[in-house]
Amino acid sequence: MRKTFIVLFIIFLLASSGVFWKRYEITSCFNTPSCVLDNTGITTGIVLMQRHDDEWRIAEYQNGTLILHILKLKGNIILEMEPRKKSVKTYAHYSLLSFGAKNVGNLEHVKQGLIVKFNNTMRVFEGNSLEELMQNSTPCQDFITLCPKCRAVLGESWELVRLGYTNVTEGYLVFPTEGKCASSFALRILPYNGTHDFIEMEYPNGIVKGYAPRLNSPPIGNTSLPSNVSKYLESAWGILVMNDKIVLNPDPLNILDELGECRIVPKITIQGNGSAKRENYGKPCWRR
Repeated sequence: MRKTFIVLFIIFLLASSGVFWKRYEITSCFNTPSCVLDNTGITTGIVLMQRHDDEWRIAEYQNGTLILHILKLKGNIILEMEPRKKSVKTYAHYSLLSFGAKNVGNLEHVKQGLIVKFNNTMRVFEGNSLEELMQNSTPCQDFITLCPKCRAVLGESWELVRLGYTNVTEGYLVFPTEGKCASSFALRILPYNGTHDFIEMEYPNGIVKGYAPRLNSPPIGNTSLPSNVSKYLESAWGILVMNDKIVLNPDPLNILDELGECRIVPKITIQGNGSAKRENYGKPCWRR
């Protein structure tokens, strides 16, 4: 009986040590950007990496496509990395902001923060340095007069990196921002020639550019915008300004995807005469 107990105890110790070693390996890997990239198979075209609690978000750009990789640490006793990804086509070329996996090879113990190429140097922004990076965020009110010569101006905010999409702009990357109604990136669409418009997206760490099929819209400055816009702005994660209208939350489905279930996201279109149309997306829990 005693021998049996000793054997079982040894087996328990071996099993426990195996579990703890596996937990250590996975946790250590999750804190090391290069190991995380190895697990996702990403080697080039990385625009940014964000660590937020038990989640990594990695934005990748490849041949006109933005891909968002989300890697979550799951499990209580036995940990595992749960991956998922989504993508959007984009007119802008994000190559100037991108870097390769080898560029983060010396980074370790990253438990929070944002990894981007800044002034051609890899930087991890967190805490006060992250606030410094985001200090030039544009308030929603400023989008109304940001670029009178543009055909359209767009900005969205979110605390986590995500992808946005509208018929006007195609796909774009939403840079993390503290709170709603402010954006740490601004997308401008300017007239270029008879067939195309010029796209410029300004991020805290650089500017990306591209060309899109021409919008059937004159520059914003040709029409005065309604004076009642400000009362809607606090409901906005994003704002799209065009010549004849303003659209708050122009990409409600992707916002819902981030918020999860039991939420309502309003898409509010405000015409030049001040009239507003509200469309609600999502459902409250009791409707599900």
